[in-house]
Amino acid sequence: MEEARNYMLTILSLLIGVVTVYSAYRLTRNFSRQQQRTRAVCSSLVVLVISAGLGGMHLLGRRSLSGSAPEDGSLFMALALYLLTLAGILYLFLRLRQLLGEREQLKELAYRDTLTGLLNKNGLDHFWDHCKASEQLAVLYLDLNRFKSINDTLGHHTGDLLLEAVGTSLQQFTRKGKRHIFRVGGDEFVIIAKRCSRKEAEQLALKVLEYITRNYKLEAQELFVSASVGITMSQGRLNPKRLLQEADTAMYNAKQLGSGRYAVYKQESHVPPVKLVSSSRAQ
Repeated sequence: MEEARNYMLTILSLLIGVVTVYSAYRLTRNFSRQQQRTRAVCSSLVVLVISAGLGGMHLLGRRSLSGSAPEDGSLFMALALYLLTLAGILYLFLRLRQLLGEREQLKELAYRDTLTGLLNKNGLDHFWDHCKASEQLAVLYLDLNRFKSINDTLGHHTGDLLLEAVGTSLQQFTRKGKRHIFRVGGDEFVIIAKRCSRKEAEQLALKVLEYITRNYKLEAQELFVSASVGITMSQGRLNPKRLLQEADTAMYNAKQLGSGRYAVYKQESHVPPVKLVSSSRAQ
């Protein structure tokens, strides 16, 4: 009778260990996709599950040993179960760490532009998918002036060097959780700023133009490059396609005004376009 009781307690302890490992795995399986607050909740739950599992196994182990002598092998069995559970949990977290690392690498490859290091079209789609429908956004569409001529005249290598330099310049305007920058075409970039007013968007466009419009030394070539920026603001329910079309239209309006300018979609007459003055010219 005592042996049957100890056997049942041992089986129950083993089941608790299996459930503990499986529960921790389920809680952390999609850990990398979760928001920071959700991650904190899941981490707390994992700690509670593991603590409860080990605590339950400990109590069952004590009960199974309470009515028998240590030399009958029950102590060895209980210790083996403890070690097995701990080894399973350790393997689980090592495996999860490896999977999360691989997933982050694949995510970087899928969402990052290899030339500029900025987010790409896939990254932009991912942003729209996770953006709130009522989010207040400012969308800036940036295009380099005369890039096609530079690319055709000096070659794709020089064009790639220029894009890489521009991408590096734009990196400084990224703000985690607030401002995102994407390369969506050959020389086309999109900047999306959250909780941004029109005035702040125009100030941002000015800063971007001031930093982008300059001389670039690209190996043996030195080029003066300017840009044009179109701005639009989200109004009401989020419509990504409409926002991009409006910002693109505003950008072409800015190009018609001259190099180094920005334009606001459906801009009012009392808001004049801004031109950056430079003594340099494209070579």
